[in-house]
Amino acid sequence: MQQRMVTKGLSRAGSAPHNRCFRSARPAIKPCVRVCASATNGNGKSHASHPSAAETARTIVDIVSEGTLSTLNADGFPVGSPVSYTIDKSGQALVTLNKDTLEMQNLASNSRCSLTVQPTSFPARAVASVTLMGKIDVADKAESQFQFEVEKALYYGGLDQSAKVQELGAADFWAAEPDVLRKFAPELVKSWNEDRAEDIYRIVSHHLQVPLTEMTYAELLWVDRLGMYVRSEVTGREPEVVRVPFYRAVLDERDVRSVITMASQIAWEAERPYNPPLPSIFTDLQQQQQPTTRTTPHAAAATKINKQQRLSGAHVWQQQQQQQQQQGPITQGSRSYCC
Repeated sequence: MQQRMVTKGLSRAGSAPHNRCFRSARPAIKPCVRVCASATNGNGKSHASHPSAAETARTIVDIVSEGTLSTLNADGFPVGSPVSYTIDKSGQALVTLNKDTLEMQNLASNSRCSLTVQPTSFPARAVASVTLMGKIDVADKAESQFQFEVEKALYYGGLDQSAKVQELGAADFWAAEPDVLRKFAPELVKSWNEDRAEDIYRIVSHHLQVPLTEMTYAELLWVDRLGMYVRSEVTGREPEVVRVPFYRAVLDERDVRSVITMASQIAWEAERPYNPPLPSIFTDLQQQQQPTTRTTPHAAAATKINKQQRLSGAHVWQQQQQQQQQQGPITQGSRSYCC
């Protein structure tokens, strides 16, 4: 278990030092998720808060290279065999099969089969799993790779907490595009949890509208082009997996880093409301537009007396200076001094 201590202060300028602990260890929590319906982009238009089941299924199939191929033997029983596969340029799965194996014999008798795919390591393993159902034609045994003809797919959600399996038609499955961040997501998750855990705390705190001091735990689990999943704990609440949508769909790895950094900055500014001073030109306009105040008779009289006193004092000083000049220099001993 790894913990990250932030003891010198917050990463933003002007923040006060503190002894807050931003942990990146994974505790055991109940499968609870909070997902927003949509997010708003800079133009006021809304987009989906998370990828569709077909998009996630395509992503899983694309980032994994091995699975369990289930075929039917002569007695009609399903037999699972570990196999590897690749994705060609057209997006089709090519399963690698060795000659004279049990699965090759079963496929020669009955080409119907299924291929179950799930990432083997975290964080991708928690995203979802997929079962492709279709046929493999092994008539040409000279080949070592055979195309898997998908007829439908079964999607088992993970982080999106899809309790029920979803069946996807072949057309919907192939029409979907894999996520643009699928190759970079594991490194992004690791980088943010280890180096910028405080940003994740702030973003979730702002998203849930709770003070940062009430956030006891936050860990980035997965990121895609539309948002990110974060495991969080808030004082007085049940632990949950929170879906934080981006304000727009990201384009690539560099873009998602920029968007997450911006989200952290927005959360930081919301914590510390700051109203910058207006430029002098606007201040002058405000002063000109202020209505003139009426002066009461007593205030006017007091102002007049003060002005007369200032004038009389200046007049007395001028008379004293003139008298000293008329008297000439003051002589003391052998020296003369001019006043």
